[in-house]
Amino acid sequence: MDFISIEQLVSGERVARKALEFGRGVPDPGGWPSGWTLGPQEAVAREKLKLEEEKRKKLERFNSSRLTLDNLTDLENLVQRRRKKRQRHKVPPREPESGAEPQPQVPLEPVGLETFLKAAAENQEALIDKYLADGGDPNAHDKLHRTALHWACLKGHRQLVNKLLAAGAAIEVRDLLDRTPVFWACRGGHLDILKRLLNQGAQVNAQDKEGDTALHEAVRYGHHKATKLLLLYGAKLGMKNVASQTPVQLARDWQRGIRDALQAHVGHPRTRC
Repeated sequence: MDFISIEQLVSGERVARKALEFGRGVPDPGGWPSGWTLGPQEAVAREKLKLEEEKRKKLERFNSSRLTLDNLTDLENLVQRRRKKRQRHKVPPREPESGAEPQPQVPLEPVGLETFLKAAAENQEALIDKYLADGGDPNAHDKLHRTALHWACLKGHRQLVNKLLAAGAAIEVRDLLDRTPVFWACRGGHLDILKRLLNQGAQVNAQDKEGDTALHEAVRYGHHKATKLLLLYGAKLGMKNVASQTPVQLARDWQRGIRDALQAHVGHPRTRC
């Protein structure tokens, strides 16, 4: 039996093509008999041969792909090809994302009263600015005497409230039910706007046609923080409306109604405890 040295395996020499005493057939093209089980050293040597062969092929491919620059013309051609390649792969400028808010544009046409009031409710400052710049009346109102300040206070548009006040909007303007912007701010529960109006001198004890005060309104809509703020600014607990209800009684009736509703469902088959 012939033995193969490690040196022969590493150097790439082929094994003689002969049948071994314990194997039959012709060795495979790689130089190893078909029935031969490699030992650890032979397996390592064969793996090294494979790696050396792969390195050799890569080196041949690299050498064959290299450019020869024999003269200045070859260099210019190479620069032109690379320049065209960069232009093909040049990243186009990014377009603004669809989710980004578009910048408001100042309208060219005059803004009418209806558009002005709608813009106050929807916080469209560009339309408000155009209306005021054209000399529009900040205290203009609709058929129910609702002004832009009423809508801005109800919707919680603080910056718009400041802009309207700076433009001369009346802080005690009343709608058809004699409700001032303070009422509308209480209904919306917007503390920052309510505080701004009170600091500007708005009356805290003004009553509407039903005798309600802003404190009644805050209690009715369950805005306890607005209730506390009005009390800090001097709102009176004993003011009665046309139904002879004070804010305290209104709160008690509100709580009693909730309690009665809860008690009515105690023991109900659909009620889950």
